[in-house]
Amino acid sequence: MTEAADLKECKLKHMKCELNVLSKSDGSAILSQGETVTLISVNGPLDIKVQNQSIEKCYLEVLFCTKGGRPSVPDRYKEHIIRQTCESAIMGSLYPRTGITVTIQELEDYGGLLSCAVNCACLALLNSGLAMRYVFAAVSCAVDETGNVILEPTYQEVMNAKARFNFVFDSRNKNLITGFSEGIFSEAAYEEALEMSRAASDLVFTFYRDIVTKYSNVI
Repeated sequence: MTEAADLKECKLKHMKCELNVLSKSDGSAILSQGETVTLISVNGPLDIKVQNQSIEKCYLEVLFCTKGGRPSVPDRYKEHIIRQTCESAIMGSLYPRTGITVTIQELEDYGGLLSCAVNCACLALLNSGLAMRYVFAAVSCAVDETGNVILEPTYQEVMNAKARFNFVFDSRNKNLITGFSEGIFSEAAYEEALEMSRAASDLVFTFYRDIVTKYSNVI
């Protein structure tokens, strides 16, 4: 696994990743952020049923598999967030009348599962060779009981937090492409969390480049 030692300086969780971990997938990645781990496979473009075909773009399906087995309503919402994020990045118009399937397997959840899954999905898409408008990076934040913003909180900090945020930024202009929040927070806390996450996304993109450099002959 490739490590990004400089992430510690920004108080992000230590990240490790390996690509091509599944031999029967068009693209795959396993990513750990701290002790949270996800495994993702990408398959496609594939032939799909006529009712799901579109002449304008590909049909994207995202499946989220929990560690415990049966998915819950929050898990379906994670699928929705990840699907929207991936759809905005994939150049789907190049693959009309086909389907792409992204399968996410939760291995360990010690806080920041959604951001870990989003980042792992981006790496798996890169590994698959699908055309993308940009790559994307997710960063999570939390607001503790005293109102302080915590970047990449631990599982205990997430459980005790008054509010939780997940932000996803594109690699071109660091624009916010997906945002998910829950809990009670002030506008000032939201803006602080947003800017902290935007700055931290640079380190995630640097990590991506290190991974791609290791696994690709042509950059």
